[in-house]
Amino acid sequence: MAKSIKTEEKILESASEVFREKGFNGARMREIADTAGINKGLLHYYFKTKDALFEAVFKMAFGQVISRIHSILETDASLDDKIDQIVDTHLGMILKNPSLPNFVISELNKDADRFIQRNISQREKLIFTKFMTLVEREAEEGKIKKIDARQLLMNIISMIIFPVLGRPVMQVIFGTDNEEFGKLLLDRKQHIKQFVKDALKP
Repeated sequence: MAKSIKTEEKILESASEVFREKGFNGARMREIADTAGINKGLLHYYFKTKDALFEAVFKMAFGQVISRIHSILETDASLDDKIDQIVDTHLGMILKNPSLPNFVISELNKDADRFIQRNISQREKLIFTKFMTLVEREAEEGKIKKIDARQLLMNIISMIIFPVLGRPVMQVIFGTDNEEFGKLLLDRKQHIKQFVKDALKP
C-alpha cells in the first residue's frame, strides 16, 4: 500500500486539532481517526503509535512558530525591516492559529529537553548569532541604542504572544467581547512595531 501525502496531511491536521484541544494524555487514536474520516487501522499504518503521531504534530507546530522567525533573521534586511517582518508574520500566523502558542508552550514545559534536542539544531544558533551581529553593528553605527539582542528578541516575541495567551483574563479586565478584542490584536501589529522602534532610538 502506497502512502498518500494528502491522507497524511489530513491525519496531521486532525491530530493537531485533537491534541490542541485535549493534550497528549486526553487524546485518543480512535478520535483522531474519526476526525480525519479514516479507520483506525489506516491511522496506524501512517503512524504506529500515539507518541509518533504526537511527535509529528508537535514538530509541525514548533516549526511554524520557529521557522518563520528564522527565515526572517537569516536575511540581509535591516533591523527595522526584520522587526516589521517578525511582527507581521508571527502575529498574523498566531491570529490564524490562536491555540498554537499555548499548545507549544504547554508541551515544552512538560518535556523541554526532549523537544529542544530534536527540533533545535546548530543552524538555529548560527542564525541568532547573525541577528546579534546586526544589532551590535547598528548600535555601533549610532542607528539604535545599545541593547542586548537576546532581550530585544524576547521583548518582541513576548509582546506578540502574551496577549493571545492571556486573552481570557484581558477580555474580562477590558470588558471586551471576542470581536472587539480581535480588533485590538489586529491593531497591535503597528503598535508593537512602533513601540520597539521608539525604544531603540539612540
